[in-house]
Amino acid sequence: MAAVKRILVLSLALILSFTLVGCAGGELTQEEIDRIIDNVTSAQYDTVTLDMDMSMTVKVEGGPEPGEMTMVGDGTGAMDMASREMQMTMNMTMDIPEIGEQEMATEIYLVGGWMYMKMSIPEMGEQWMKLPLTEEMWQQQSQIDQQIELLKTAVEIKSLPDEAVNGTDCYVFQIVPSMEALGELLSQQALGMEGMDFGQLNLADLFKEMSVKEWIAKDTYRVMKAEVAMVLEMRPADVGATEADFEKMTMDINVGERLYDYNQPVSITLPQEALDAPEMP
Repeated sequence: MAAVKRILVLSLALILSFTLVGCAGGELTQEEIDRIIDNVTSAQYDTVTLDMDMSMTVKVEGGPEPGEMTMVGDGTGAMDMASREMQMTMNMTMDIPEIGEQEMATEIYLVGGWMYMKMSIPEMGEQWMKLPLTEEMWQQQSQIDQQIELLKTAVEIKSLPDEAVNGTDCYVFQIVPSMEALGELLSQQALGMEGMDFGQLNLADLFKEMSVKEWIAKDTYRVMKAEVAMVLEMRPADVGATEADFEKMTMDINVGERLYDYNQPVSITLPQEALDAPEMP
């Protein structure tokens, strides 16, 4: 069970790191791409709302519990940059061999200088916890900042034909991300999660396939949509397990994000029960 728990922690960190009418568009020059990325980096906004969905398949070979686990989920969130507040909820359904279908829900609130988290885990019930919100943590929770960081640190960016997202004409980029930058992002997302340190992993070896696409609004240079698809292959030592737990594990993950209602009013209300949450060490 310890190995399964660490798999779920890794999965959550991966998911937190990271739905059209087509129209014709030509390939951009490197100079044009650089100009667009600069504009994306400097684009301003006060509030934004987002939706996300994900699917994952984990195939375990060897060990006492070989088999395939699937997970599907969706979430929604909102950010208020001026008030430094954020809310995100995620619901996931897991199908685990010999255990069956399990529901897991997560809520995250950044309010009043604190980060509150509620996790509903099978056989453990609902658990609230909180920790002081630092500047670094605030930046880590921004889905937009994460997408911008992937653009800024990309090894390669290729322009694809333009498309429209919710009626907004967009540039479309295919990105080859920096494995080093991605490793740092995963380590940040795993803050407080069972001591997982993904910065120690050799991601270049773990990632067998990686695809990132981003849709950037032509008029505002804001991120409107992002899709990430990845296939990872790992051995026991990569997740703190032993060869008695399994021989090889393959993870196939797809995550989609849609960002909208920039600079529109958002309402972020911390549930009353969160106020009594114990502080994480």
